[in-house]
Amino acid sequence: MSAVPKTAVQPLSVSQLTAQVRGTLEAKFLSVWVAGEVSNFTRAASGHWYFTLKDANAQIKTVAFRGINLRLRFDPRDGMEIIARGRLTVYDPRGEYQFIVEELQPKGVGAAELALRQLKEKLLAKGYFSPARKRALPRPPRRVGLVASATGAAIRDMIEVFAQRWPFTELIVRPSRVQGEGAAHDISLAVRQLNWLHRNNKLSFDAIILGRGGGSAEDLWAFNEEAVADAIFNSNVPVISAVGHEIDVTVADLVADHRAETPTAAVVALTPDRQELLAALRDLRTRMGDAVERRIRFAKQHLDQIASRPAFRLPLQRVENLGQRLDDTNERLARAARQRLVQVREKLAALSAQLETLSPLQVLARGYSLTHTNDGQLVRDAGALRPGDLLVTRVASGVIRSLVTDAQGTEHEHSTAHGEPAPRGAG
Repeated sequence: MSAVPKTAVQPLSVSQLTAQVRGTLEAKFLSVWVAGEVSNFTRAASGHWYFTLKDANAQIKTVAFRGINLRLRFDPRDGMEIIARGRLTVYDPRGEYQFIVEELQPKGVGAAELALRQLKEKLLAKGYFSPARKRALPRPPRRVGLVASATGAAIRDMIEVFAQRWPFTELIVRPSRVQGEGAAHDISLAVRQLNWLHRNNKLSFDAIILGRGGGSAEDLWAFNEEAVADAIFNSNVPVISAVGHEIDVTVADLVADHRAETPTAAVVALTPDRQELLAALRDLRTRMGDAVERRIRFAKQHLDQIASRPAFRLPLQRVENLGQRLDDTNERLARAARQRLVQVREKLAALSAQLETLSPLQVLARGYSLTHTNDGQLVRDAGALRPGDLLVTRVASGVIRSLVTDAQGTEHEHSTAHGEPAPRGAG
């Protein structure tokens, strides 16, 4: 065992040593600017940020507490180059020295510009800027909600232009701050309140105009806040963003259903011009009157032409002419019928004479006769008859009925002529 030193030494505890180191660091590095790259960024449930600042040769643990974070317009990310102002301290439980951030800004680009870029990327990914979701503006509108500063020129200009162009639109003004701290919250709340009235059938809106006059980019910053973008995106009523600055395009402009360069331009986009409509109506009335007069003149000329025709000057002449033509036609038809009847009679007489010449009765008149069996069969061959058959013989002046006692055909006569005996039973 080693011997206890004779000189009494009072050692420091780890906590005491750590406290002395922390005191030295905090006194020496009470406020210092540090530039570096963000690494291992973590967002705690408490709202605090924990990350590491590093360069090519060293690194330091860094903490940004919630109160600081809420004032920042952008979110640090791994790989981002930043410049931070803060103080050095020691975290006693782990004996690590760390950098406590009190101010933070991106390196090489302004914090506001970076915050705007990040918000646009986020909203683009969520579909806030999609043209497919943008709605057409009703024209003309019956009721419009105006969100603007109660004391600004924008609200007066919009009301005046509405009165000039289309005074029939009912205007509901919801005053709101349009710049400075709390303006974004007030604008988004105004849009939500008007939508609540619309959804609950308290007041039905055709459109909502977010209006303000021109200003610097800082003045217009309320229209670049995510709260305003959310309110516009979730609106049941079409929204017109009328931020009076033609150069800067705000997030509200990108999310809204329609962007107008000025509040006055928003009213023009939403309403017809009453004077232009009245002038157009007067012109239409004049053209319609001219067209009616031309139509009347044409109809009168056409009527005069019709009235000058013979059918209207001598209305019975046409009937008389047609009656006379009908009589002529009847006479021609009767004459043609008589001629046709004579021709038919002459032809019938000729055919009768020809038929008479061919008639069997003429043959009978010359001494011939026709013999039929009792059932009407014409007798052409005597060999077909048998003794006892009844015959009917027609002569020119009557009918003779007879009974066959003997019938000999041509073949029998031929055989008998040559000395051959006649067949038995014939005759």
